[in-house]
Amino acid sequence: MLFPLCVHAQFTYVLEENIPVSDKEGNPLSMPWAGGINAAHYNTMDLDLDGKDDLVLFDRMADKVITFLNRDNHYVPAPQYESSFPTEITNWLLLRDANCDGRKDIFTGDNLGIKVYINVTTGAMPAWKQHIFSAGPGNTGSTVLLSKGFSGKVNVQLQFDDLPAFVDADGDGDLDLFNVRFVGNGTVEYHRNFGMERYGTCDSLDYERQTQTWGGVTECSCGVFAFNGNPCPPATGGRTEHAGGKSLLAFDANGDSKIDLLFSEATCNNLYLLSNSGTLDNPKIATSSSFPPGHPASFLIFPATFYEDLDFDGVKDLLAMPNIFTRTYLQTDLAHSNWFYKNNGTDTAPNFIFEQSDFLQSSMIDVGDNAVPAFIDYDGDGDFDMIVSRHTSSAIAASIALYENVGTAEAPAFKLKNDDMWGFSELSFYNIKIQFADFTNDARLDLVFTATHLQSGFTRLYFVPGTGDGVIDVGGQSIQQTNVAIGINENVYVGDVDRNGLADLLIGRTSGGLEYWRSRADGSLDFDLFDSSFLGLGSSVLRQNLACTISDLDGDGKMDLVLGDQTGTLSIVSNFREAGDASGAVSELVFNKNTETYERYNLGGRLWPTTANLFNSTRPTLVVGNVLGGLSILRNDEGQELPSEPVVHVYPNPVRRVSFTDKELTIRTDRPAFVQAFSTLGQVMTEPQYLLGNEEYGFNVASLAAGVYILRFTIENKTVTRRVVVY
Repeated sequence: MLFPLCVHAQFTYVLEENIPVSDKEGNPLSMPWAGGINAAHYNTMDLDLDGKDDLVLFDRMADKVITFLNRDNHYVPAPQYESSFPTEITNWLLLRDANCDGRKDIFTGDNLGIKVYINVTTGAMPAWKQHIFSAGPGNTGSTVLLSKGFSGKVNVQLQFDDLPAFVDADGDGDLDLFNVRFVGNGTVEYHRNFGMERYGTCDSLDYERQTQTWGGVTECSCGVFAFNGNPCPPATGGRTEHAGGKSLLAFDANGDSKIDLLFSEATCNNLYLLSNSGTLDNPKIATSSSFPPGHPASFLIFPATFYEDLDFDGVKDLLAMPNIFTRTYLQTDLAHSNWFYKNNGTDTAPNFIFEQSDFLQSSMIDVGDNAVPAFIDYDGDGDFDMIVSRHTSSAIAASIALYENVGTAEAPAFKLKNDDMWGFSELSFYNIKIQFADFTNDARLDLVFTATHLQSGFTRLYFVPGTGDGVIDVGGQSIQQTNVAIGINENVYVGDVDRNGLADLLIGRTSGGLEYWRSRADGSLDFDLFDSSFLGLGSSVLRQNLACTISDLDGDGKMDLVLGDQTGTLSIVSNFREAGDASGAVSELVFNKNTETYERYNLGGRLWPTTANLFNSTRPTLVVGNVLGGLSILRNDEGQELPSEPVVHVYPNPVRRVSFTDKELTIRTDRPAFVQAFSTLGQVMTEPQYLLGNEEYGFNVASLAAGVYILRFTIENKTVTRRVVVY
């Protein structure tokens, strides 16, 4: 009973948000570790009950709620509020006051239509209760929104990609509904809420469909509409397209006190204003135009808009984003996917002026999507620098960015030094995921990466041999391809799994399985499948696209396995080499300061974890990249400052010579070091080998004759020696 609690206590982390980061010009990022944004739905509500609206996002690409507090008219990341939102939020999120109590409620998607959660907050954290809709006398209630149609109440069915519009269209205080018709023509339905008329309150959410052809407009194809109830023109074959989802925003867009519609389609790239020249009950839409004028919102696919006060001036602004679940086109710039239009007018007569394409994104590390971090002392100054690969750049091909540590080993601070390391943007690769490892087994760090080739579409494991000792130096070296082929969303970790001193592979498959490929002992850099379900991790619909890393996270001298998948959560298998399977993995890792509990936390959809001792601590830090293009820092809250004297472990001692392929001697240091073997007479026996801190290394003694040797460790200008007996 006590064992799981003991294991959990070893892996407890806080989200570290205070490491400074600056851009190439030296300008500081206000919230560098917020985790990135791609396709976010924007909503405001008072999270901390201080009377000021805060910000709540729902990013479709990570299926994640992201929360920010308003602090002196600046947004501050507030991840402690995210877990208070229902896990059932899916497809889309709109926060609206459904029952006129002054508090925002939740409208979100469902396979059968629309779910509603009422805000029932009484304490410091938001709380919600699902609304049950009345289905009439003798009927049980419904968990999805109902509206009276031709023959009684039915659920308002949407396509999974649809974004409806909730607005008080008739001015009576309750929320009415506009949506695109689920079947049939591409027309707009209007559902009126009769709660105020019949009951004098808003909380009944009593809807009746008023029309299936509001405004007499029909969407025929991208940018082509039929008006006045007319059929689609012959150029479209007289038919409408129904494959894609539809996005609606209902508001007075031109200051004439009439409800207009902003309309977009999932297979199109433009946003259209459907201006209403009639009334609510007798609407007339006879024109369409790109919107906003002057700088229309246009993405490669499916723009959607949100109308909220985002700059604290009391007037609602417009935010446009690509309403997508996943990257569809390589050219999609997901680092500039949140277009902000400032409203220089009023809520009733808006005047939108385009200001920036990277709202909030410019304040954080956001490389677009698939941010994969790696750490190395690139400049040899004794601290870890950060290198981040991105899926694509503006030139389509991927790139790699160097963030130099301009702080110290104890107090890191990063500055963007180079946003195209080694000229990768000139190569025919995208979907790059990097790491540093001794892939060639020569005691030097190599640049290892997986990437997809632009022309062939194949994804493979590549490497560039390193020539530096302790630092990464790949200058003048060519990229070499291995025989390892993977799927585009699959991941490879290079590390010594079986402790024989050779680099092995752990491959996370799309199916959810984790495969162990063992390195051949012939020096060929080829691999053989050793276990198709490593640690019992086979195919699973709940766990896909695994990515992993290996490190001693708790300082007990035994290596732990960190796993991340498409759910955005991490899990840790303690002492994985001795674990029979992954069933004991710990996932409640991240401390929530509001609830004072450790939570299973969504760090941003698909994850790529790595470790680095960023704070010169007894326990390394977890750094996690995600599909949103951002990074999170998880600092172990049990870590202590490293002792002044380095700690070095060498075992077993004496050590038996076995063979040239088995490295029986294990070395581990608590910080980066160089190690070299000498005879007792001072003769050099081996070349220097670089060691990362808190990792185990196999040391080959087969070339040494039986006798006594001195291992000399050089650590931070200090020398530590260990005497080893070989027999």
